[in-house]
Amino acid sequence: MSITDRQQQLLQAIIEEFIETAEAVGSISLLDKYQFKLSSATIRNEMAELVFRGYLYKKHSSAGRIPTTKGWRFFVDKINSDKINYIDANTQDEVVNNLVKLKDDKTHLIRQGLEFLSGMADNAVVALLENSIYYAGLSTITQLPEMREEDNLKRILRILEDYYTLSDVFHKGKSSENINILIGEEETGKEIFKNYSVIFSEVQFNNSKGFIAVVGPNRMDYGKVISSLKYISDTIKYIINN
Repeated sequence: MSITDRQQQLLQAIIEEFIETAEAVGSISLLDKYQFKLSSATIRNEMAELVFRGYLYKKHSSAGRIPTTKGWRFFVDKINSDKINYIDANTQDEVVNNLVKLKDDKTHLIRQGLEFLSGMADNAVVALLENSIYYAGLSTITQLPEMREEDNLKRILRILEDYYTLSDVFHKGKSSENINILIGEEETGKEIFKNYSVIFSEVQFNNSKGFIAVVGPNRMDYGKVISSLKYISDTIKYIINN
């Protein structure tokens, strides 16, 4: 059963607020910031309905709500194309001018590309190429609110270092789409990805194939991550194959 337009708008606002704050979202913060023309009681009732339908859940004793995998999937599928295609001209020039110099050194090309991608996407990134694993952005993820908990940091480091788990996820999760998005344990099929997402692209270098991915908490800026990954992977593929 589909949710109403009002519930969709409310869910969108809740997820945007959670992405920004990393805190469970309550009715008062929504009223103050998003100026819904609804009473606090009505918002609470609609939030309860979204919990019932599986889009949100209540964490511990918090009064706020957090998106579920189903909620995140709704949000990702609603991202407008105009939010995922724009990379500013200065960034494009910097990326191309630096990467093209490394055309004849594939290893350094990949490493530099990952450094750019991590900075653009504000998350950790990883590449699986020719039975090797490369990653960047480990210092970036330590700044995320979720990583203040040692267990969360250990979990994502295990993910980034686990070639076989990542390879299995990429191969099983790839589709005909240029960019693939898998959210949480349900979509990756791996418990270690609970509360984490992987956004990846398959790349072909001459006669070999591999993957470039952004890995991070479900609470990421999907529009920015998708556009950054697409631009970097397309640029690397073009430089290597031309």
